[in-house]
Amino acid sequence: MSLFSELKTIWKKLGINGQVRNYSSVELSVLENDTKGIPIAHILPPGYKTPKDIDIDGFKRVDGKSVSGHTNWWKFYDLSIVNVEEGKKGLKISMITKTAVKEDHFGKVTYIHENWGSPIVAIIDVKRDSSNKIISYYVNGYGWLDFETTFKMTCYHEIDNARPVFPIKGKPYIRRKRDKYFLNNLDEKGKV
Repeated sequence: MSLFSELKTIWKKLGINGQVRNYSSVELSVLENDTKGIPIAHILPPGYKTPKDIDIDGFKRVDGKSVSGHTNWWKFYDLSIVNVEEGKKGLKISMITKTAVKEDHFGKVTYIHENWGSPIVAIIDVKRDSSNKIISYYVNGYGWLDFETTFKMTCYHEIDNARPVFPIKGKPYIRRKRDKYFLNNLDEKGKV
């Protein structure tokens, strides 16, 4: 048994599935390949994510346009969370381990032409006090929340664009997921 096969067995036992989060403005086809061996393609609308309990193995654009120079399926592996976002030259993909495969790679795919998934939950704004300390977070779908509630949701992975931080010294805090865009960081939001 190869190392990858052994890891895949462990990931399945732990219930770790591939997931796609669509931060872009276009619909994606996402491929579920575990239902009785029949590959099923669902439509993932903008601002939605695939269910955590269903393993997703690939994605492509519904409109047939290319993603990173490839118009068919991008295959990725269990444990991966793929964030698809807008870039200057089309869609960007937040993962390294992906493989461009042909349309027939997964066999005969059944396409279901209806929207699927659940809305992405994200911190989109913050309020600060007079000393510039963040006092509340605006979480889409929930409204303004205090630190304790937002931190708990972040720890339980209920907020998709934030991570809890537990420093060696000082109090825990919330940060945005790491990327190269400075202006989307929580430190920059809500400043007067």
